[in-house]
Amino acid sequence: MKVFSLIHYGLIEEYNDKFVSLVRRMLYLEKLTLYLRIACPSVYIDPIYLINEFSMNMSRLHSFNFYLSTENNRNDLVRYLSNNNFKQNYTNTVYQEVSNIISFSACTAAHHVFTLPFEFVKLLSIGNIFPNIVFKNVIELCVRDMVPFEHEFFLRVAQAFPRLQRFYISDLSSESHNSKKSTDIVQPHQIVEYPHLTFLDITRVGINYVQQLLDETKTHLPSLTELHVRYEDLRVVTEDFTRELTRRNCAKVTRLKTWREIVGSKDFYIYFPLL
Repeated sequence: MKVFSLIHYGLIEEYNDKFVSLVRRMLYLEKLTLYLRIACPSVYIDPIYLINEFSMNMSRLHSFNFYLSTENNRNDLVRYLSNNNFKQNYTNTVYQEVSNIISFSACTAAHHVFTLPFEFVKLLSIGNIFPNIVFKNVIELCVRDMVPFEHEFFLRVAQAFPRLQRFYISDLSSESHNSKKSTDIVQPHQIVEYPHLTFLDITRVGINYVQQLLDETKTHLPSLTELHVRYEDLRVVTEDFTRELTRRNCAKVTRLKTWREIVGSKDFYIYFPLL
């Protein structure tokens, strides 16, 4: 076998070395592609060590594209980063340019390591900070962070992920669900454009995010057809489904998930004419 690809978008919660053993038996491999997400909260797993293990002693390997993410105990990752140099830990010379992203939550942290250009269609569980590159193939993005996402973050997402179709947002900060709806005063900032976005999940964020993403003076979603949002947040932001500034981003929605059973008013069905 000369070409092998292993892509698994789900989270592997019980990792063992069978993956490494399988790949290292392919002695004639010339091209290898890997996409793996591994949860290991009890024992720290260094993604760079795993990458080197996968490609060790493969003399014929000339192309190795990968994305490897490990979710670890937050304190373990902090200790690792303080004692290691990211770039010096690579031993295999077949790598293309390599980058990484690190994101934190209350108890865990995710370490993403990947080759450039990024070839895969999904990027999951990143935070506020990511490299200044264009992920031209990514169509599904999941962001989560303990630091609130500001307008500039959503603008950077639009620029870095030009083909984005599915967007999941989780604000893990303590203020998220206690924040109040902002005013309708238009701020002097650029409107965020997501021209290809068809799916948006904002159920795990505060009401300010619903305002940010549905208000057309802040964000334009011309292709949105599926929206997941808490009903009370939606009702408040749309002013009981009468507010003009949020009407356009809702007009093409054909599937609305509010996590509770509702009986829509006349204004509700006028607001969402395709439901």
